Amino acid sequence: MVSEKDIAEFGDLWALMYCTFAKEMMDSFGEEGEEALIRAIQAYGRARGERLRERHQKQGLPVNLRSLFEHYDLPGHPDNRKERTHFTDDKLVSYTYLCPYERLWRGRGCNDVGLLYCQHFHHAFWQTYRPDIDVQIPEILTQGDPHCKFIVTQPPED
Repeated sequence: MVSEKDIAEFGDLWALMYCTFAKEMMDSFGEEGEEALIRAIQAYGRARGERLRERHQKQGLPVNLRSLFEHYDLPGHPDNRKERTHFTDDKLVSYTYLCPYERLWRGRGCNDVGLLYCQHFHHAFWQTYRPDIDVQIPEILTQGDPHCKFIVTQPPED
């Protein structure tokens, strides 16, 4: 049985791997490395969005905002501290006050590459899952804001 400790360890190792690989790309290749990193983040987001959409379709779930967030593809890190302040069929407003990945990235001097991840991954993932989803992240921990603020909407369904 997988425990919350196992999930946390897996998440922390993923964040460490991302930080190490991304930092090396940026340090070794400068602007070209940053551009390649952004493309890779977006490709990863699109792959996850496509995979989750296909999974939901096979399960007979509607491809919508509610399915996206109620039947996500990964368990959350147990140290994550977030709050959904609004969640309806066509809108989610969520705040993340503590992100263990941001904490790890900050501790290793990787918030610059962490910010690139935050700015590009969620858009690519969620908009591939459903192209008419609008993703706004006006505040992001990795850029020094006190929290991440996610505003995710989709057009109302008939």
